[in-house]
This record gives sequence, C-alpha cells and structure tokens, in this order.
Amino acid sequence: MITQYVIALGSNSDGKISFDIAIAQLEKWGDVLLSSVVASKDFTGKTDLIYHNAVVVMTLYEPIDHNGFNLALKSIEKKCGREHDVLKIDKTDEIKIPMDLDILAYYDDGTWHVIKKRLPFKVHEKKGLIEIAPFLLTNQTI
Repeated sequence: MITQYVIALGSNSDGKISFDIAIAQLEKWGDVLLSSVVASKDFTGKTDLIYHNAVVVMTLYEPIDHNGFNLALKSIEKKCGREHDVLKIDKTDEIKIPMDLDILAYYDDGTWHVIKKRLPFKVHEKKGLIEIAPFLLTNQTI
C-alpha cells in the first residue's frame, strides 16, 4: 500500500475556488505540501485560456493503493465541478476544466516511482517539483 503521492493540479476555470476545494478535500486524506500556483497560457496552444497549475506532495494518513487513490482524485474533481462525461464549453468553444488531478509519482517499497506516461514533465510541473519535490527530477528524463 502506498503512503505518499505527488499530484499535479490544474484548472482553467474558477481556479481559486477549485484549488481551495481540492486542497480541502486532499487534506482529509493526509498532510499536503502545495507548491506555488503557476498561471500560464495553454501549453498546447489550442486555446487562449489561462491555466493555473501546481504540484502537491501528499503523505496519507492511511495507505491506499494506486487505483483507490486515483478514484478518490476523480471524486475530488467532481466536487470541484468537473463532469468527466460532459465537457463544459464556453461561448468561444473552449473546454473548461474546473480541476484536473493527476498522479505524477508515488512512494512504495522505499522507492519513488514516476508515472512514465507523465514524462517528460511539463514546464509548469517542473516549476512545482523544483519547489517541493526536487528529488523526482534527479536521474529522470525531463
């Protein structure tokens, strides 16, 4: 069972409210260390929306497996207003994401395991990791 996670948080809609809700929900599960929030344009260049991104290092009060924790994150996204089956689109046809929570890494059996599909880390993820989890940037393809 896993006791620590590193999570990427992102929002392009109601960022302050969504971050407050997400952090309050995460704190029910464990101790949370939040990086600074980085505001920037969409890194894909597909929209003109401003994204707010941060990284959290979380130490759980009780161990939970990867799948169980991922389900908990999806529940938090819903509490922030995200509807996974329905994309909220504004009048400019840009997709609104109130909150996106993704596991970047987890600590298990004395080792940090980076989620390979998250590599290379995005610029906004690296900024948060440098601040609160630089150990994940050592010896990684970034």
